Amino acid sequence: MKILPLGVRLLCSWLLFFAYPLHAEHLMQAGSFATNRLSLAEAIELSIQRQPLLQSLDEAAKASRSAAIAEAQLPDPKVKLGIINLPATRQDAFHVDREPMTMTSIGLEQEMVPQAKREAAAHYLNAEARQYETEQLVSQRSIQKAVAIAWLETYAAQRKSALYQQIIDTMQAERKVALGAASAGGNPLSDVLKLDAQLAAARDKSLMAQLEERKARAGLARWLGEDAKRPLSDEMQLYTPQRRAWAAVSPRAELEDNPQLMNARQQEAVAVSDLDRAQLGRLSNWSWEVGYGKRFAGQSDMVTFQVAFDLQTDRAHRQDQRTAEKQLLLERARKLTEDRHRELSAALEAARAEWEIAEAREQEHQQRLIPAADARLKLLEAAYRAGRPNLAEVWQAKRDVLEVQIEHLNILVERQRAAINIAFLLNDEHFFTAQSATGSRP
Repeated sequence: MKILPLGVRLLCSWLLFFAYPLHAEHLMQAGSFATNRLSLAEAIELSIQRQPLLQSLDEAAKASRSAAIAEAQLPDPKVKLGIINLPATRQDAFHVDREPMTMTSIGLEQEMVPQAKREAAAHYLNAEARQYETEQLVSQRSIQKAVAIAWLETYAAQRKSALYQQIIDTMQAERKVALGAASAGGNPLSDVLKLDAQLAAARDKSLMAQLEERKARAGLARWLGEDAKRPLSDEMQLYTPQRRAWAAVSPRAELEDNPQLMNARQQEAVAVSDLDRAQLGRLSNWSWEVGYGKRFAGQSDMVTFQVAFDLQTDRAHRQDQRTAEKQLLLERARKLTEDRHRELSAALEAARAEWEIAEAREQEHQQRLIPAADARLKLLEAAYRAGRPNLAEVWQAKRDVLEVQIEHLNILVERQRAAINIAFLLNDEHFFTAQSATGSRP
C-alpha cells in the first residue's frame, strides 16, 4: 500500500477540519429550509407585510389629514412695504422729500375666509383620507386573495405533477413487460405503440403541471419575495364558509362589510363633502388691511385702514355651475355604488354555487368513485395473485385510481377557490387571520 507523504496528509487533514463545519452548516440550512414549509395561513399573513402599495395608501391618508388641518386655518397674513406718490417727472423726480403726498408705507393685510368654508374644505380632505384607508383595505384583501389563489394553484400543480409521475412509472413498467412479450411473440407490437402514445400524453400533462407550478410560484413571488421559494406544507386546509341561512339573508345585507362596497360608499361621502364645499362657495371672502405711511418735509404721517369684499357678479355662471357639477358627480358616485352592489351580489351567488356543486362532487368522489376504483384495483390484484394473467389490467386499474385522485384534487381546488372568493366578498376576518383546520391532504 502506498503511503502519502506527511505534508500531503497534513494538508488533507487541514482541509477536512475546515470543510466539515461548512458542510455541516450547509446541511443544517438545507434541512431548515426543507422543514420550514410555507402554509396557506402563513402566506396570507406574510402577503401584507412590507407592501409598498399599502404603505403608499397609508401615507396618502396621512397627507390628506395634514392638509385638512392646514385648510381649517386662515391664510397667512401679508406684510406690505412700499413708497406711495413718488414724483416721477420734472425736477422733483424720485425725491422723497419734495412732494407732500410722498410717503413710505408699511402695512398688514389679512384675508378672512368664512369659517364654514374652511370647515367644509377640512371635512372634504378628511373624507378623502378615509377613502384612502378603505382603498388600503381593498388592496390588502385583494393581495391576500391573490396570494391564497397562487398558493392553492402551486399546491395543486405539485400534487398533480407527483400523481402524473406515478402514472408514468406504471406505464414504463408495463411497457417493459409488453415489449418483452412482443419480442417473444406473445403480444402484438401495437400494444407497445399504444402505451407509447399514452406515455407521451402523460408526460405532456406532467409538463403542463410543472408550468402551472412555475407560473403560480411567480404569482407568489410578486407579493412574498424570497418566501415564495420555500416548499409548501404537505396539507391543504380546506376552508368552509359559514352557512348562516344563506337563503334567509339577502346578499345586500351580507355584503355590508365588503371592502369594495365600503370604498364605494366612502367615495359617495367624498362627493357629498365636495358638494357642500361648492355650495358654500356662495359665501364671499373678505379681507382687511391696516397701514402706516411716513411722510417727509415736516408733513404729518398717515394711517390707512381698508376692507375688501369679493363681488360675485355672475353667480349663475360661476358658483351655481360649480354646485351643479358637484351634484352630478354625487349622483354618479351613488349609481356606481349601486352598480358595485349588484356586481358583488352576482359574484357572491356564483361563488356559492361553485362551492356547493364542488362540495357535492367531492362527496360523490369520497363515497362512490374513489372506493369503487380502489375496490376494483384490489380485486384485480387478488386475481393476479391467484394466477390469472391479467397484469395489464392491474396496471390500468392503478392508473384509474391515480386519475380519480387527480380529478378529486381538481374538485378540492375548485371548492377551495370558491371558498376564497366567498371569504373575500364577505370580508371574512377569520379566513384572513387564522385558517380553520377542517381539511387534510387529499
